[in-house]
Order: sequence, then C-alpha cells, then structure tokens
Amino acid sequence: MKSRNFVQELRYAREHRYAVGAFNIFNYLSARAVIHAATTMSCSVILQTSAATVKHFGPQELGTMLRQLAWNAPVNVLVHLDHCTDPDLARACIDCGWDGVMYDGSQLPLEDNIANCRQIVAYAHHRGVMVEGEIGKISGVEDDIQVDAADAAGAGLEESLYFLEQSGVDALAPAIGTAHGVYTGAPKINFDLVRELAQRTDVPIVIHGGTGLAPEVFRALISLGASKINVSTAIKQAYVEGCTHYLERHDGKFNPLDFDQEMNCSIKDVAMAHMRIFHSGEGAAQ
Repeated sequence: MKSRNFVQELRYAREHRYAVGAFNIFNYLSARAVIHAATTMSCSVILQTSAATVKHFGPQELGTMLRQLAWNAPVNVLVHLDHCTDPDLARACIDCGWDGVMYDGSQLPLEDNIANCRQIVAYAHHRGVMVEGEIGKISGVEDDIQVDAADAAGAGLEESLYFLEQSGVDALAPAIGTAHGVYTGAPKINFDLVRELAQRTDVPIVIHGGTGLAPEVFRALISLGASKINVSTAIKQAYVEGCTHYLERHDGKFNPLDFDQEMNCSIKDVAMAHMRIFHSGEGAAQ
C-alpha cells in the first residue's frame, strides 16, 4: 500500500511531531518482521537496505522482493538505500524500484559531494525517486564506511544550508554527534543544529545512529524537527540474539519454521519498541 511518497511521508511526520523509523533489513525474514511491527503499530515504516545487502542479493532480486512485501502491506512501506558511496549502485537501485536512495559523499570535499548528489538527484527525480544526502562525517562503522571518532566532523548550519541549496537533495542527514554502531558513552548531540535547520528549511532532517540513544534524546530530536530516524545495529543484534536463544533452548532439535518465527518475534519486538518512542508525541501538531 502506497499512500505517500518518501518526502511526503517525512514531511507529514514532521508536521504531526513524530518520526518514521528506518530499519536496516538484511533478508526476507528481517524485512517481514519490521513490516509486522509497523502493521501492529498501524504506522508507516521505511525498509532500509545497506549497499552491502544490495550487492549480496543484487538490486533486481532484492528490489523485487521488497516491492512485493511493500505492496502487500496494510501500512505505507517505503524502500530506501542507505549510505551508498557508489553512484552506479544508487542508479541501479533507482531503476529497480527503491523509493529513495542516500548518496553518501560525506568523505569527499564539499563541492565534490554536492556535484555527485546533484547528478543522483537529476537521475532520481526523473524517475520519481527521492534522494537523501549527508553533510559532515558521522562516526562509527556502516558496512565498508568507517569514520574514527577523531575524524568525525560535525555539520555547521551555514554549510548545511549551502549543501541543501546546491545539491537539491530531498532529505538531509547532518552529522550532529550521533554514531553508527554501539555507543561507548553518552554522545554529545548538537540539538541546536536540528532546531535551526528545521526553522530555516522544510527539507526533512534525518538522524543516523539511532541504536542506543535514550528515549528522551529521540523525543527531543523529534520535537525539534527530525522526521526520520535510522536503526540498524539493534535489528542485527535482535536477529543474532534470537538465534542464540532458540538454539540454547532447543538443544539441537531444530525446526526451521519455529526458528524463523523466533527471529521474527525478536526483530519485531525491537522494531516496535523504537516505533513506540518515535510516535510517542504524535498528534501534538494537530
């Protein structure tokens, strides 16, 4: 079921003071579990795919699978490519039915990032696909993208606005102090940048590094204008932990369907826990 496109969904979320959860899935089971969570919560959701996942399955095979799941869902399910540094892979996903793609040129000089984004935007918009861009460098590891904490660079307001104006991206992921992976301490979040960007532009603001952030941090970011929050590591952890618990309890007696159901419940529970937080302020703007 498609009721709103990628940008419409994020703008609607911002208007109504909630955030759409974007969950990095890695196979059919994880995608289906996230959709089950969204269906139970009666909320829209974004199935997010890493570049590594796309390369593993192939854009055509993965795109066909995800489109079928999205079309059959009773809630709005959008398919989005996360942290893609390869313009050719981004174009392949656009051609194979993704609703949105993120081109990550954050490790390039600013003007090169802008130029590459502009090319992807032109290609995507011609096909009705939206584009997310990143400004600054978000620390941590995301597939083959690794940014050490010492090399992370926070985004500035004027630089972010310039990037938006010149690149034409539909959604912005500014580096605000969050990190990919598991936090080893409380991150120092630049809440002011989120508020200032929301005041200066209607372009949806995306928060990366959602795993491990405290509920009050999520709620503060959403109240300031963030409308898409990415969760990746928590979904992977739920899968591995569910697998481990199943094998420990069944002592070698293995039923594939029961195993899949265990994984489904484990991922669904984690996704729902995040969705409850992301939607806890919903309706405040109505």
